[in-house]
Amino acid sequence: MGNNRRYGSDLSRQAISESVIKPRPVGLTRAEVGERVTEAKEPIPVTSWVRFHEASVELDGRAVAWTDRAVCIEFELRDGSKHRTWVWASAVKRRD
Repeated sequence: MGNNRRYGSDLSRQAISESVIKPRPVGLTRAEVGERVTEAKEPIPVTSWVRFHEASVELDGRAVAWTDRAVCIEFELRDGSKHRTWVWASAVKRRD
């Protein structure tokens, strides 16, 4: 038995879970987001906690809009899928 060259080496639990369940974020409702949305002139690099049905995870993404209590972030998962969702402002911190 040798190395598994055919399938690559990325067989982590996260990679397997993402390929099986195709996670989708659970964002805030319009009422939770609030009024007066400010659009970012340029996306701002952030790290944010994002809720999924399966689990909450901390991800790197970009803030593209915000209100006084929520931030709209966009991010990509390892499978290449792109997502945009609203999260609580307290769940977001800027990256350098």
